[in-house]
Amino acid sequence: MRFPRTVPLMVALLTLCFSSAVALEAPQPLDIDEVLRLMELSNVSDEFLEYNEIVLFDHTLIEFESSGAYKQYNHSLLKVLTDEGVNRHGDESFVYHRRYTTHEILLARIIKADGTVVEVGEDLISDGTPPQITAIGIYESDFREKTVVFPGLEIGDAIEMITLEDAEPLIENGFTGTYFLQYVGPILDASVTITGPSDTPLKYAILDGEAELTETTKGNLTTYSWKVTNSSPLEPEIGMVSFAQIATRLSVSTFHTWSEISRFAFALMEDKCVADDTVTDLLHDITDGLDTTEEKITAIHYWVMENIRYLGIAMDRGAFLEPHLASYTIEKEYGICRDKAVLMVTMLEEIGVPAWVVLINPGKRTDREIPSVGFEHGIVAIEDGQGGYRYFDPTLDNHREIDASYIGDRWVLLATEEGQDLRQTPHVTAYDNSGDIVDDTTLGKDGTISGSVTVSGRGIYEMVLRKMGSSASKEEIWMMWDQSLQEIYPGTELTSFVLSDHADLYEPMQMELEYTIRDYALDADPYLLFRVPASTGAFDFLSGLLVGRLTSLTERKYPLAIGTTIGASERSLVAIPDGYAVESLPDEVHYEQGPVNLSITYEFIPASDNGGAPAIRYEKTYGIASFELKPDDYPALKEASRLASRSARGEVILKKEEG
Repeated sequence: MRFPRTVPLMVALLTLCFSSAVALEAPQPLDIDEVLRLMELSNVSDEFLEYNEIVLFDHTLIEFESSGAYKQYNHSLLKVLTDEGVNRHGDESFVYHRRYTTHEILLARIIKADGTVVEVGEDLISDGTPPQITAIGIYESDFREKTVVFPGLEIGDAIEMITLEDAEPLIENGFTGTYFLQYVGPILDASVTITGPSDTPLKYAILDGEAELTETTKGNLTTYSWKVTNSSPLEPEIGMVSFAQIATRLSVSTFHTWSEISRFAFALMEDKCVADDTVTDLLHDITDGLDTTEEKITAIHYWVMENIRYLGIAMDRGAFLEPHLASYTIEKEYGICRDKAVLMVTMLEEIGVPAWVVLINPGKRTDREIPSVGFEHGIVAIEDGQGGYRYFDPTLDNHREIDASYIGDRWVLLATEEGQDLRQTPHVTAYDNSGDIVDDTTLGKDGTISGSVTVSGRGIYEMVLRKMGSSASKEEIWMMWDQSLQEIYPGTELTSFVLSDHADLYEPMQMELEYTIRDYALDADPYLLFRVPASTGAFDFLSGLLVGRLTSLTERKYPLAIGTTIGASERSLVAIPDGYAVESLPDEVHYEQGPVNLSITYEFIPASDNGGAPAIRYEKTYGIASFELKPDDYPALKEASRLASRSARGEVILKKEEG
């Protein structure tokens, strides 16, 4: 079962790993009368009208050997119901790694409602380097993408496909897989049938749903068959977690413990961590003149991050592809996650810092029930001196702090010689990924307000600032800020803008801007009314965008994917004119519920405490202390957003003093 390409993670067909010589009989194309009968099923109920497609059936047949090699057929029939369905399925793509897997399209055809069959010829099946690799000018021949084009696909048509994977094991003597039994459209009939040696039994679990299991043994082979009928579809929600995390899925494995996989991964990486002359010569150049170990770790991390281009191929189990030698990655100047991780581990070991490759799923929660090789990403760990580990991700461009700040509360697997169980990474607070916004403002008696703002941050917040600086021109950033300032008051003038060097990772990144708003305060003699500019959220571009986008739903069915803890602290000091006293200030806000917190305060500062000018001090802090929110926590986020919005409408009221 393949999810739409709009899903952030590639969870399609679970291909990638192993290859076998077992004899498994290929499925046969359906009789056209049977296809038409199945197609007619989608016409008898109005419940299907809201979906883009309906999966009439999806059958997967697998036979594995004790070595971990396997052969897999997938036979599917899908009917498109809308224009979006036509666009989504006008072509189908399968990513695989040629060193481990062959991928064949045995049947691809369109069946029209009148029974007309349009066969897809070889000329409409392409096999080449994935576009995301060629787009950055890299040719990596083993990474492949096979694409099938369905010409003239129309609403009401059905697509029938039969595919074959013949694969070798990534890890010897181990077979694992995850198979999806739920989709974004209805499934009338889905099944997964797996046959293997009886002396290599499967561990298995159905997650987030149910399936009917039949288990039989014949001779020295055991067959497991899971079946689901009339599977209810997933309902897409804005900002929801990956479908791979919530869909009904079957997880299988011949491994008994996570430690087995940890040891296998270590063996896979160990002989690639070779510090030959290429590595040692480069390492000397990188660390020359540095005194402390921490300085050397930082220099190594920055070098790997900046000089080895990252091939971000979206492949489940990609972390278990055999890595290249460290020196090869240096020579080619590019690599996938495990290449960059192996290179960094090699360099750290050479300076006397024991290090390990770590397997992680940054985009979804790791299924812990069944030991599996289903990891998307590889990073690096060293001991923290307190019985735990520090984690580095050398694929994170523009990240100044070398400790990966997105990684909190994930379940990871260290590749060690003795083997380890899954472990949970330490919590990363919202403060560690928060922005700092400071606004010094002066309000004139004529109602004009002028301010000077500095925006900086930590962790992910600063990384986004650097990404902005590296990917957009100064003129584009100027326009972005100019547009944001209009949210404070139409006609706000951006008078100055300074951007620090995004490429200098040794210095904090910040943006500085100055602005003027004429006739900003309302003169209602003897009163002067105004909103503190920072209270509008116009300077906190990241969290304003994030929260505004993510709180649009009344309620949520699925967890909300934020990806990281996040927060911001805003401080504004507004100098007010002589001859005015504070009549009233907006109400304070203090809210904390679950992982969400918000605090907003206003305070009058007398002239004696502010260098001779009275002022209003405004402070706002907020934080989301989880990388995803459960549906039960979503109301807290909405409430914090509502309170912040209401507070932003509050006005400071000044009154002229008599005489």
